[in-house]
Amino acid sequence: MLISPTTFLIFKGAVGIALFASCFYLIKQRLEQKKKTVISIIAGVIGFSAMQFSCSKVYMVERDLMYEEYYLMGRTKQEMGNGKTITISPGRFDRVTIINKSEFKLVLEEIIYTDHANSVHSDGDHEVSPHSSFEVFLPGNEITYFFEQNIPDALEVRGRSSETKYWLRLESQANDNETIGEVD
Repeated sequence: MLISPTTFLIFKGAVGIALFASCFYLIKQRLEQKKKTVISIIAGVIGFSAMQFSCSKVYMVERDLMYEEYYLMGRTKQEMGNGKTITISPGRFDRVTIINKSEFKLVLEEIIYTDHANSVHSDGDHEVSPHSSFEVFLPGNEITYFFEQNIPDALEVRGRSSETKYWLRLESQANDNETIGEVD
């Protein structure tokens, strides 16, 4: 089942509260008040964390290149733009699935902004074929830029030597593994 980020957040909160309340209820007869509260809080945190790690993030790109962000719980079937149906299973919590329902070949490009002369370079591109799905490890599980012709030439990187962003683009928007540019 695909659910929106807002619904996912509400669901995680409800699960955490339910675990907190059920643990509190189950142990109320046997432990003193302080221990009940501590154990209930621990159970709620564990439940909240388990919810976070049991779902994987999905970005779905439609035929018109409009995209939506979802969370995947369990398996789901998706009809692709060419009429085929694929089954998607959740990956690990640190993986992102990109579903490309369009006729276009997409590229997920890793862009590294550094503080050395404000240079920007690309590294680690992944291709996503038309009417297919692709799973990839993304630290932070976020794609920052979508189909924009003009991504930033530089970012202010404070306290770090670099910052990595991800750009989901059409194959024709830039050349793979090529320096994007430098800021003077």
